[in-house]
Amino acid sequence: MLKKKYSVNFSTKNSFVFYDYETFGTNVSLDKVSQFCSIETDNSFNIIRKKTVLFCYPPLDYLPDPKSVLITKILPQYTKIHGLNEYFFTKKIYDIFSQKNICIVGYNNINFDNLITRNLFYRNLLDPYEWCWKNNNFSWDILNILRSFYIFYPEVMLWCHKIDGTISFKLSDVTLVNKIEHTNIHDAFSDVTATVLIARYLYYRNKKFFLFLYKISHKKNILSFIYKNYKKPFFYLSSYFGSKNNNFGCVMILDFHPIYNSNIIVIDLSINIKNLFSLYNNSINKILKIKKLFHCGIQVININKAPLLFSYNSLSDKNCKRLNINYLRCQKNFFLLKDNIQIKNWIISFFSNRNKNKIIQDVDLLLYKNFFTYQDKSLFSFIHCNPPSFWINWNPKFIDNRIKEIFFRLKARNFINLLSKSEIKIWKSYCQKKINSKFVNTYIENIRLLQLKYDIKHSNYILLEKLIDYVNKITYKINNLIK
Repeated sequence: MLKKKYSVNFSTKNSFVFYDYETFGTNVSLDKVSQFCSIETDNSFNIIRKKTVLFCYPPLDYLPDPKSVLITKILPQYTKIHGLNEYFFTKKIYDIFSQKNICIVGYNNINFDNLITRNLFYRNLLDPYEWCWKNNNFSWDILNILRSFYIFYPEVMLWCHKIDGTISFKLSDVTLVNKIEHTNIHDAFSDVTATVLIARYLYYRNKKFFLFLYKISHKKNILSFIYKNYKKPFFYLSSYFGSKNNNFGCVMILDFHPIYNSNIIVIDLSINIKNLFSLYNNSINKILKIKKLFHCGIQVININKAPLLFSYNSLSDKNCKRLNINYLRCQKNFFLLKDNIQIKNWIISFFSNRNKNKIIQDVDLLLYKNFFTYQDKSLFSFIHCNPPSFWINWNPKFIDNRIKEIFFRLKARNFINLLSKSEIKIWKSYCQKKINSKFVNTYIENIRLLQLKYDIKHSNYILLEKLIDYVNKITYKINNLIK
Protein backbone atom coordinates (compact mmCIF):
# COMPACT_ATOMS: atom_id res chain seq x y z
CA MET A 1 0.00 0.00 0.00
CA LEU A 2 1.01 3.64 -0.30
CA LYS A 3 3.06 4.75 2.68
CA LYS A 4 1.82 8.34 2.52
CA LYS A 5 -1.48 9.29 4.20
CA TYR A 6 -4.00 11.04 2.03
CA SER A 7 -7.44 12.56 2.31
CA VAL A 8 -9.59 14.20 -0.36
CA ASN A 9 -13.24 14.33 -1.39
CA PHE A 10 -15.03 15.08 -4.64
CA SER A 11 -16.72 18.45 -4.77
CA THR A 12 -20.47 18.10 -4.35
CA LYS A 13 -20.79 20.27 -7.47
CA ASN A 14 -18.81 17.86 -9.60
CA SER A 15 -20.34 15.42 -12.02
CA PHE A 16 -18.65 13.01 -14.41
CA VAL A 17 -19.20 12.83 -18.16
CA PHE A 18 -18.07 9.43 -19.42
CA TYR A 19 -17.59 9.28 -23.17
CA ASP A 20 -16.28 7.18 -26.03
CA TYR A 21 -15.86 7.36 -29.78
CA GLU A 22 -15.99 4.71 -32.44
CA THR A 23 -13.97 5.80 -35.45
CA PHE A 24 -13.41 4.95 -39.11
CA GLY A 25 -9.64 4.67 -38.44
CA THR A 26 -6.93 5.14 -35.82
CA ASN A 27 -5.22 8.34 -37.03
CA VAL A 28 -6.46 10.99 -34.57
CA SER A 29 -5.77 13.85 -37.01
CA LEU A 30 -7.01 12.45 -40.31
CA ASP A 31 -9.52 9.69 -39.58
CA LYS A 32 -13.17 10.48 -38.92
CA VAL A 33 -15.58 9.59 -36.12
CA SER A 34 -18.51 7.22 -36.72
CA GLN A 35 -20.17 7.21 -33.27
CA PHE A 36 -20.13 9.15 -30.00
CA CYS A 37 -21.73 8.26 -26.69
CA SER A 38 -21.74 10.03 -23.33
CA ILE A 39 -23.28 9.26 -19.94
CA GLU A 40 -23.35 11.73 -17.05
CA THR A 41 -23.06 10.52 -13.45
CA ASP A 42 -22.86 12.09 -10.01
CA ASN A 43 -19.70 11.80 -7.92
CA SER A 44 -20.81 8.38 -6.65
CA PHE A 45 -21.12 7.19 -10.26
CA ASN A 46 -24.91 7.00 -10.32
CA ILE A 47 -26.32 7.93 -13.73
CA ILE A 48 -28.06 11.31 -13.52
CA ARG A 49 -28.68 12.18 -17.16
CA LYS A 50 -30.02 10.26 -20.13
CA LYS A 51 -27.35 8.90 -22.44
CA THR A 52 -26.41 10.75 -25.62
CA VAL A 53 -25.68 8.61 -28.69
CA LEU A 54 -24.72 10.31 -31.96
CA PHE A 55 -23.56 9.08 -35.36
CA CYS A 56 -21.49 11.09 -37.83
CA TYR A 57 -21.13 10.50 -41.55
CA PRO A 58 -17.76 11.05 -43.29
CA PRO A 59 -17.11 13.82 -45.83
CA LEU A 60 -16.52 13.43 -49.56
CA ASP A 61 -12.72 13.61 -49.30
CA TYR A 62 -12.36 10.61 -46.98
CA LEU A 63 -12.64 6.81 -47.15
CA PRO A 64 -12.92 4.68 -43.97
CA ASP A 65 -10.28 2.15 -42.97
CA PRO A 66 -11.85 -1.26 -43.82
CA LYS A 67 -10.29 -2.87 -40.73
CA SER A 68 -11.99 -0.32 -38.49
CA VAL A 69 -15.33 -1.00 -40.17
CA LEU A 70 -14.86 -4.71 -39.46
CA ILE A 71 -14.24 -3.94 -35.78
CA THR A 72 -17.14 -1.52 -35.18
CA LYS A 73 -19.53 -2.95 -37.81
CA ILE A 74 -20.53 0.66 -38.57
CA LEU A 75 -20.79 1.41 -42.28
CA PRO A 76 -20.67 4.97 -43.65
CA GLN A 77 -24.04 4.30 -45.31
CA TYR A 78 -25.57 3.71 -41.86
CA THR A 79 -24.14 6.95 -40.50
CA LYS A 80 -25.50 8.85 -43.51
CA ILE A 81 -29.03 7.67 -42.67
CA HIS A 82 -28.83 7.89 -38.88
CA GLY A 83 -26.17 10.52 -38.32
CA LEU A 84 -25.19 14.17 -38.65
CA ASN A 85 -22.53 15.90 -40.68
CA GLU A 86 -19.34 16.56 -38.73
CA TYR A 87 -20.16 20.23 -38.09
CA PHE A 88 -23.48 19.62 -36.28
CA PHE A 89 -22.10 16.45 -34.66
CA THR A 90 -19.18 18.43 -33.21
CA LYS A 91 -21.39 21.27 -31.96
CA LYS A 92 -23.47 18.80 -29.93
CA ILE A 93 -20.35 17.31 -28.33
CA TYR A 94 -19.00 20.80 -27.62
CA ASP A 95 -22.23 21.70 -25.79
CA ILE A 96 -21.91 18.59 -23.60
CA PHE A 97 -18.27 19.30 -22.76
CA SER A 98 -18.88 23.00 -22.09
CA GLN A 99 -20.93 22.37 -18.95
CA LYS A 100 -19.48 23.63 -15.66
CA ASN A 101 -17.74 21.55 -12.98
CA ILE A 102 -17.51 18.31 -14.94
CA CYS A 103 -14.83 15.66 -15.10
CA ILE A 104 -14.65 14.36 -18.67
CA VAL A 105 -13.54 10.77 -18.50
CA GLY A 106 -13.16 7.67 -20.66
CA TYR A 107 -11.07 4.56 -21.16
CA ASN A 108 -7.73 5.35 -22.81
CA ASN A 109 -9.24 8.74 -23.66
CA ILE A 110 -6.11 10.71 -22.70
CA ASN A 111 -4.15 9.18 -25.57
CA PHE A 112 -6.97 8.66 -28.07
CA ASP A 113 -10.48 10.07 -27.55
CA ASN A 114 -9.26 13.41 -26.18
CA LEU A 115 -7.03 13.83 -29.23
CA ILE A 116 -9.96 12.99 -31.50
CA THR A 117 -11.96 15.68 -29.67
CA ARG A 118 -9.23 18.29 -30.16
CA ASN A 119 -9.07 17.58 -33.88
CA LEU A 120 -12.85 17.62 -34.25
CA PHE A 121 -13.04 21.02 -32.58
CA TYR A 122 -10.07 22.33 -34.58
CA ARG A 123 -11.58 21.28 -37.94
CA ASN A 124 -14.89 22.87 -36.99
CA LEU A 125 -13.50 26.14 -35.61
CA LEU A 126 -14.13 25.58 -31.92
CA ASP A 127 -11.41 26.04 -29.33
CA PRO A 128 -9.52 22.70 -29.22
CA TYR A 129 -8.37 23.01 -25.60
CA GLU A 130 -10.76 24.98 -23.41
CA TRP A 131 -13.28 22.15 -23.03
CA CYS A 132 -11.00 20.18 -20.68
CA TRP A 133 -10.02 23.01 -18.30
CA LYS A 134 -12.41 25.96 -18.59
CA ASN A 135 -15.44 26.21 -16.25
CA ASN A 136 -13.56 24.24 -13.60
CA ASN A 137 -13.51 21.21 -15.90
CA PHE A 138 -10.98 18.41 -15.88
CA SER A 139 -10.17 15.33 -17.98
CA TRP A 140 -9.30 11.94 -16.49
CA ASP A 141 -8.66 8.38 -17.71
CA ILE A 142 -10.04 5.24 -16.03
CA LEU A 143 -7.43 3.07 -17.80
CA ASN A 144 -4.65 4.77 -15.83
CA ILE A 145 -6.67 4.49 -12.62
CA LEU A 146 -7.07 0.76 -13.21
CA ARG A 147 -3.33 0.37 -13.86
CA SER A 148 -2.58 2.26 -10.64
CA PHE A 149 -4.81 -0.08 -8.65
CA TYR A 150 -2.89 -3.03 -10.08
CA ILE A 151 0.39 -1.43 -8.92
CA PHE A 152 -0.68 -0.49 -5.39
CA TYR A 153 -3.81 -2.51 -4.54
CA PRO A 154 -3.95 -5.58 -6.81
CA GLU A 155 -6.33 -7.36 -4.43
CA VAL A 156 -9.29 -5.09 -5.30
CA MET A 157 -10.25 -7.01 -8.43
CA LEU A 158 -9.43 -9.97 -10.68
CA TRP A 159 -6.87 -9.55 -13.46
CA CYS A 160 -6.76 -11.15 -16.89
CA HIS A 161 -3.36 -12.70 -17.69
CA LYS A 162 -2.20 -12.88 -21.29
CA ILE A 163 -0.30 -15.89 -22.68
CA ASP A 164 3.05 -14.20 -21.95
CA GLY A 165 2.05 -13.73 -18.30
CA THR A 166 1.47 -9.98 -18.47
CA ILE A 167 -1.77 -8.31 -17.42
CA SER A 168 -4.36 -7.36 -20.04
CA PHE A 169 -6.04 -4.00 -19.46
CA LYS A 170 -8.20 -4.39 -22.55
CA LEU A 171 -11.67 -3.18 -21.59
CA SER A 172 -13.37 -6.40 -22.71
CA ASP A 173 -10.91 -8.54 -20.70
CA VAL A 174 -11.34 -6.47 -17.53
CA THR A 175 -15.12 -6.69 -17.72
CA LEU A 176 -15.09 -10.41 -18.55
CA VAL A 177 -13.00 -11.63 -15.60
CA ASN A 178 -14.80 -9.36 -13.13
CA LYS A 179 -18.29 -10.15 -14.50
CA ILE A 180 -18.99 -6.50 -15.28
CA GLU A 181 -21.75 -5.86 -17.81
CA HIS A 182 -20.35 -5.29 -21.31
CA THR A 183 -22.88 -6.58 -23.81
CA ASN A 184 -21.69 -5.19 -27.14
CA ILE A 185 -17.93 -4.66 -27.43
CA HIS A 186 -16.87 -1.77 -29.73
CA ASP A 187 -20.24 -0.10 -29.46
CA ALA A 188 -19.71 3.35 -27.92
CA PHE A 189 -22.72 3.09 -25.57
CA SER A 190 -21.71 -0.37 -24.34
CA ASP A 191 -18.08 0.70 -23.82
CA VAL A 192 -19.10 3.84 -21.93
CA THR A 193 -21.47 1.85 -19.70
CA ALA A 194 -18.68 -0.64 -18.92
CA THR A 195 -16.30 2.22 -18.07
CA VAL A 196 -18.84 3.72 -15.64
CA LEU A 197 -19.25 0.33 -13.94
CA ILE A 198 -15.47 -0.13 -13.61
CA ALA A 199 -15.12 3.34 -12.07
CA ARG A 200 -17.93 2.59 -9.62
CA TYR A 201 -16.39 -0.80 -8.80
CA LEU A 202 -12.97 0.70 -8.00
CA TYR A 203 -14.45 3.64 -6.10
CA TYR A 204 -16.39 1.46 -3.68
CA ARG A 205 -13.55 -1.06 -3.27
CA ASN A 206 -11.08 1.60 -2.12
CA LYS A 207 -12.50 5.13 -1.92
CA LYS A 208 -9.43 6.65 -0.31
CA PHE A 209 -7.02 5.54 -3.01
CA PHE A 210 -9.50 6.39 -5.78
CA LEU A 211 -9.88 9.92 -4.41
CA PHE A 212 -6.12 10.22 -3.95
CA LEU A 213 -5.60 9.41 -7.65
CA TYR A 214 -8.22 12.01 -8.55
CA LYS A 215 -6.42 14.62 -6.47
CA ILE A 216 -2.91 14.01 -7.80
CA SER A 217 -4.15 14.09 -11.41
CA HIS A 218 -4.96 17.81 -11.27
CA LYS A 219 -2.46 20.11 -12.93
CA LYS A 220 -1.64 22.24 -9.88
CA ASN A 221 -0.85 19.09 -7.88
CA ILE A 222 1.22 17.65 -10.73
CA LEU A 223 3.28 20.85 -10.88
CA SER A 224 3.70 20.83 -7.11
CA PHE A 225 4.94 17.25 -7.27
CA ILE A 226 7.40 18.08 -10.07
CA TYR A 227 8.95 21.01 -8.18
CA LYS A 228 9.26 18.95 -5.01
CA ASN A 229 10.85 16.03 -6.87
CA TYR A 230 12.86 17.95 -9.46
CA LYS A 231 16.15 16.51 -8.25
CA LYS A 232 14.82 13.19 -7.00
CA PRO A 233 13.86 9.87 -8.58
CA PHE A 234 10.13 9.10 -8.67
CA PHE A 235 7.67 6.62 -10.19
CA TYR A 236 5.67 7.29 -13.33
CA LEU A 237 2.75 5.32 -14.79
CA SER A 238 2.98 5.16 -18.59
CA SER A 239 2.44 2.74 -21.47
CA TYR A 240 6.02 3.63 -22.48
CA PHE A 241 7.30 1.05 -19.98
CA GLY A 242 5.21 -1.68 -21.61
CA SER A 243 3.08 -4.44 -20.15
CA LYS A 244 6.15 -6.50 -19.20
CA ASN A 245 7.00 -3.71 -16.72
CA ASN A 246 3.35 -3.18 -15.73
CA ASN A 247 3.38 0.24 -17.44
CA PHE A 248 5.30 1.54 -14.45
CA GLY A 249 8.85 2.72 -13.90
CA CYS A 250 11.27 4.93 -12.04
CA VAL A 251 12.40 8.17 -13.71
CA MET A 252 14.26 11.39 -13.02
CA ILE A 253 13.73 14.84 -14.52
CA LEU A 254 16.34 16.21 -16.91
CA ASP A 255 14.60 19.53 -17.58
CA PHE A 256 11.47 21.22 -18.80
CA HIS A 257 11.00 20.94 -22.57
CA PRO A 258 12.80 23.88 -24.25
CA ILE A 259 9.82 24.64 -26.54
CA TYR A 260 6.68 23.20 -24.92
CA ASN A 261 6.63 24.40 -21.33
CA SER A 262 3.86 21.99 -20.34
CA ASN A 263 6.21 19.07 -21.02
CA ILE A 264 9.10 17.72 -18.96
CA ILE A 265 11.90 15.52 -20.26
CA VAL A 266 12.71 12.53 -18.06
CA ILE A 267 14.84 9.40 -18.26
CA ASP A 268 13.95 5.85 -17.29
CA LEU A 269 16.33 4.86 -14.49
CA SER A 270 15.88 1.12 -15.02
CA ILE A 271 17.73 1.11 -18.35
CA ASN A 272 21.29 0.04 -19.10
CA ILE A 273 22.86 3.48 -18.86
CA LYS A 274 25.83 2.43 -21.01
CA ASN A 275 23.56 2.54 -24.09
CA LEU A 276 22.83 6.23 -23.51
CA PHE A 277 26.50 7.12 -23.03
CA SER A 278 27.37 5.13 -26.15
CA LEU A 279 24.71 6.95 -28.17
CA TYR A 280 26.06 10.28 -26.92
CA ASN A 281 29.64 9.45 -27.89
CA ASN A 282 28.65 8.16 -31.33
CA SER A 283 26.19 10.89 -32.31
CA ILE A 284 28.38 13.99 -32.13
CA ASN A 285 27.97 15.94 -35.41
CA LYS A 286 25.44 13.36 -36.63
CA ILE A 287 21.69 13.57 -37.20
CA LEU A 288 19.99 11.85 -34.30
CA LYS A 289 16.56 10.23 -34.56
CA ILE A 290 14.08 10.51 -31.70
CA LYS A 291 13.52 6.73 -31.66
CA LYS A 292 17.11 6.15 -30.63
CA LEU A 293 16.69 8.47 -27.65
CA PHE A 294 13.45 6.74 -26.64
CA HIS A 295 15.19 3.37 -26.83
CA CYS A 296 17.75 4.75 -24.39
CA GLY A 297 15.10 5.69 -21.85
CA ILE A 298 14.28 9.30 -22.72
CA GLN A 299 10.60 10.17 -22.30
CA VAL A 300 8.46 13.30 -22.44
CA ILE A 301 5.76 13.76 -19.80
CA ASN A 302 2.90 16.06 -20.81
CA ILE A 303 1.62 17.80 -17.67
CA ASN A 304 -1.71 18.53 -19.41
CA LYS A 305 -2.42 14.82 -19.86
CA ALA A 306 -3.01 14.16 -16.13
CA PRO A 307 0.09 11.94 -15.70
CA LEU A 308 0.18 9.81 -12.56
CA LEU A 309 3.39 10.45 -10.63
CA PHE A 310 4.30 8.79 -7.33
CA SER A 311 7.08 9.48 -4.84
CA TYR A 312 10.09 7.17 -4.68
CA ASN A 313 9.10 5.77 -1.29
CA SER A 314 5.45 5.12 -2.21
CA LEU A 315 5.83 1.40 -2.97
CA SER A 316 5.64 -1.16 -0.19
CA ASP A 317 8.41 -3.76 -0.09
CA LYS A 318 5.87 -6.42 -1.03
CA ASN A 319 4.71 -4.56 -4.15
CA CYS A 320 8.27 -3.67 -5.06
CA LYS A 321 9.19 -7.34 -5.07
CA ARG A 322 6.01 -8.34 -6.95
CA LEU A 323 6.66 -5.75 -9.65
CA ASN A 324 10.33 -6.64 -9.91
CA ILE A 325 11.55 -3.07 -9.34
CA ASN A 326 15.35 -2.94 -9.32
CA TYR A 327 15.95 -0.21 -6.73
CA LEU A 328 19.73 -0.63 -6.80
CA ARG A 329 19.98 -0.05 -10.56
CA CYS A 330 17.63 2.95 -10.36
CA GLN A 331 19.70 4.52 -7.56
CA LYS A 332 22.97 3.84 -9.36
CA ASN A 333 21.73 5.42 -12.60
CA PHE A 334 20.29 8.37 -10.72
CA PHE A 335 23.66 9.25 -9.19
CA LEU A 336 25.45 8.71 -12.53
CA LEU A 337 23.12 11.15 -14.30
CA LYS A 338 22.33 13.64 -11.54
CA ASP A 339 25.31 15.89 -12.15
CA ASN A 340 26.08 14.98 -15.77
CA ILE A 341 25.62 18.38 -17.43
CA GLN A 342 26.94 17.22 -20.82
CA ILE A 343 24.30 14.52 -21.28
CA LYS A 344 21.55 16.84 -20.09
CA ASN A 345 22.58 19.68 -22.43
CA TRP A 346 22.90 17.28 -25.36
CA ILE A 347 19.36 15.97 -24.89
CA ILE A 348 17.85 19.43 -24.35
CA SER A 349 19.65 20.69 -27.45
CA PHE A 350 18.15 17.86 -29.48
CA PHE A 351 14.61 18.79 -28.43
CA SER A 352 15.33 22.49 -29.09
CA ASN A 353 16.20 21.82 -32.72
CA ARG A 354 13.80 18.98 -33.48
CA ASN A 355 11.32 19.56 -36.35
CA LYS A 356 12.67 23.06 -37.07
CA ASN A 357 12.89 22.35 -40.79
CA LYS A 358 9.83 20.13 -41.00
CA ILE A 359 7.18 21.61 -43.29
CA ILE A 360 3.59 20.36 -43.14
CA GLN A 361 1.28 21.43 -45.96
CA ASP A 362 -2.03 19.82 -44.95
CA VAL A 363 -3.96 22.20 -42.69
CA ASP A 364 -5.71 19.21 -41.05
CA LEU A 365 -2.33 18.33 -39.52
CA LEU A 366 -1.53 21.80 -38.15
CA LEU A 367 -3.50 21.73 -34.91
CA TYR A 368 -0.38 22.19 -32.78
CA LYS A 369 1.21 24.96 -34.86
CA ASN A 370 -0.24 27.79 -32.73
CA PHE A 371 -3.06 28.70 -30.38
CA PHE A 372 -5.90 30.61 -32.01
CA THR A 373 -5.97 34.34 -31.20
CA TYR A 374 -8.74 36.04 -29.25
CA GLN A 375 -9.72 38.01 -32.38
CA ASP A 376 -10.05 34.85 -34.46
CA LYS A 377 -12.02 33.08 -31.75
CA SER A 378 -14.51 35.97 -31.71
CA LEU A 379 -15.09 35.26 -35.42
CA PHE A 380 -15.57 31.58 -34.56
CA SER A 381 -18.36 32.67 -32.22
CA PHE A 382 -20.05 34.54 -35.08
CA ILE A 383 -19.79 31.42 -37.25
CA HIS A 384 -21.40 29.20 -34.62
CA CYS A 385 -24.04 31.70 -33.50
CA ASN A 386 -25.48 32.02 -37.00
CA PRO A 387 -26.94 29.48 -39.42
CA PRO A 388 -24.62 28.38 -42.26
CA SER A 389 -26.66 30.40 -44.78
CA PHE A 390 -25.20 33.55 -43.15
CA TRP A 391 -21.74 32.52 -44.34
CA ILE A 392 -22.57 33.08 -48.02
CA ASN A 393 -20.62 36.08 -49.35
CA TRP A 394 -19.13 36.62 -45.89
CA ASN A 395 -15.37 37.15 -46.13
CA PRO A 396 -13.87 37.43 -42.66
CA LYS A 397 -10.27 38.55 -42.19
CA PHE A 398 -8.61 35.93 -40.01
CA ILE A 399 -5.25 36.59 -38.38
CA ASP A 400 -4.13 32.96 -38.35
CA ASN A 401 -3.28 31.85 -41.89
CA ARG A 402 -4.59 28.32 -41.25
CA ILE A 403 -8.17 29.39 -40.72
CA LYS A 404 -9.08 30.43 -44.27
CA GLU A 405 -8.44 26.89 -45.51
CA ILE A 406 -10.04 25.29 -42.43
CA PHE A 407 -13.18 27.37 -42.99
CA PHE A 408 -13.25 26.47 -46.68
CA ARG A 409 -12.97 22.75 -45.91
CA LEU A 410 -15.60 23.07 -43.17
CA LYS A 411 -18.06 24.49 -45.71
CA ALA A 412 -17.11 22.04 -48.46
CA ARG A 413 -17.34 18.97 -46.23
CA ASN A 414 -20.58 19.90 -44.50
CA PHE A 415 -22.46 22.47 -46.62
CA ILE A 416 -21.32 22.06 -50.21
CA ASN A 417 -24.39 23.98 -51.40
CA LEU A 418 -22.82 27.14 -49.91
CA LEU A 419 -19.85 27.00 -52.29
CA SER A 420 -19.61 29.20 -55.37
CA LYS A 421 -18.84 27.74 -58.82
CA SER A 422 -15.16 28.57 -58.47
CA GLU A 423 -15.05 27.01 -54.99
CA ILE A 424 -16.75 23.85 -56.29
CA LYS A 425 -13.99 23.55 -58.90
CA ILE A 426 -11.31 23.90 -56.21
CA TRP A 427 -13.03 21.33 -54.00
CA LYS A 428 -13.54 18.89 -56.87
CA SER A 429 -9.88 19.14 -57.84
CA TYR A 430 -8.81 18.60 -54.23
CA CYS A 431 -11.05 15.52 -53.82
CA GLN A 432 -9.89 14.04 -57.13
CA LYS A 433 -6.26 14.36 -56.09
CA LYS A 434 -6.95 12.78 -52.72
CA ILE A 435 -9.35 10.03 -53.86
CA ASN A 436 -7.56 9.36 -57.15
CA SER A 437 -7.92 6.20 -59.27
CA LYS A 438 -4.64 4.71 -58.04
CA PHE A 439 -5.66 5.22 -54.41
CA VAL A 440 -9.14 3.75 -55.03
CA ASN A 441 -7.77 0.71 -56.87
CA THR A 442 -5.34 -0.04 -54.03
CA TYR A 443 -8.12 0.53 -51.49
CA ILE A 444 -10.45 -1.96 -53.22
CA GLU A 445 -7.61 -4.49 -53.65
CA ASN A 446 -7.01 -4.36 -49.89
CA ILE A 447 -10.70 -4.97 -49.26
CA ARG A 448 -10.64 -7.98 -51.60
CA LEU A 449 -7.68 -9.38 -49.68
CA LEU A 450 -9.62 -9.01 -46.44
CA GLN A 451 -12.60 -10.77 -48.01
CA LEU A 452 -10.48 -13.86 -48.71
CA LYS A 453 -10.60 -14.62 -44.98
CA TYR A 454 -14.37 -15.09 -45.05
CA ASP A 455 -17.02 -17.16 -46.75
CA ILE A 456 -19.10 -15.24 -49.28
CA LYS A 457 -22.12 -15.44 -46.94
CA HIS A 458 -20.21 -14.32 -43.85
CA SER A 459 -21.41 -11.01 -42.36
CA ASN A 460 -17.90 -9.52 -42.62
CA TYR A 461 -17.68 -10.39 -46.32
CA ILE A 462 -21.04 -8.68 -46.91
CA LEU A 463 -19.94 -5.68 -44.84
CA LEU A 464 -16.82 -5.24 -46.99
CA GLU A 465 -18.87 -5.62 -50.17
CA LYS A 466 -21.08 -2.76 -49.02
CA LEU A 467 -17.96 -0.69 -48.36
CA ILE A 468 -16.85 -1.24 -51.98
CA ASP A 469 -20.28 -0.07 -53.10
CA TYR A 470 -19.82 3.06 -50.96
CA VAL A 471 -16.41 3.77 -52.51
CA ASN A 472 -17.81 3.54 -56.03
CA LYS A 473 -20.62 5.97 -55.17
CA ILE A 474 -18.18 8.43 -53.58
CA THR A 475 -15.89 8.44 -56.62
CA TYR A 476 -18.91 8.96 -58.88
CA LYS A 477 -20.05 11.91 -56.74
CA ILE A 478 -16.60 13.49 -56.82
CA ASN A 479 -16.30 13.20 -60.60
CA ASN A 480 -19.75 14.71 -61.11
CA LEU A 481 -19.48 17.68 -58.79
CA ILE A 482 -21.10 20.69 -60.47
CA LYS A 483 -22.85 23.88 -59.39
